[in-house]
Amino acid sequence: MLSITELLVRVSSGDNLAANELFGRLYPEIKRIARARLVEAGGVTGLDATALVHEGFLRMADSEGLRGSTRGQFFAYVGRVLRTTVIDHLRAKQAQKRGGGAMLVTLSQADGEDGVSVQNRVDLADLDRALAQMHEIDPGLNELLEMNVFAGMNIDEIACLREVSARTVNRDLVKARALLAELMQPDDPAVS
Repeated sequence: MLSITELLVRVSSGDNLAANELFGRLYPEIKRIARARLVEAGGVTGLDATALVHEGFLRMADSEGLRGSTRGQFFAYVGRVLRTTVIDHLRAKQAQKRGGGAMLVTLSQADGEDGVSVQNRVDLADLDRALAQMHEIDPGLNELLEMNVFAGMNIDEIACLREVSARTVNRDLVKARALLAELMQPDDPAVS
């Protein structure tokens, strides 16, 4: 049986059988991630975990295919695709409603060193914009947030995948959160 990394390498070279096997083996884990994204969004009418996973994989197949040569990169990518799928679905729902308005969701950050979980209410459009900027500034920190927040990987899993210590991952998460918070600030200094 091939490892996930070996399957990812084969998928990137165009092996459709490897793509099918990868999807089959990772489906339960990706569905768990999708369920978590929907819970964070406060429940999304008309979209369940199964539909989200299938829509995400259709988007990957239609656009540029599966990305990532390692398990960590792949799950960061899956987290990003699922996040944008939820955002697009919510935007479509808002466009249908009279008056529109911003959709707010709660995103849970990983526990800090003091073990306290932090909750923030964020506008999805602002979050998406800030994450796109973050990817341009520091792709590594952006991938770390995608793995932790959107793919639901814990500190130890990320440390293992990145082959660094949990302390290094924690330190980088602090940097990533600080950068994201800075990018989420309004551009106009008069607005505070």
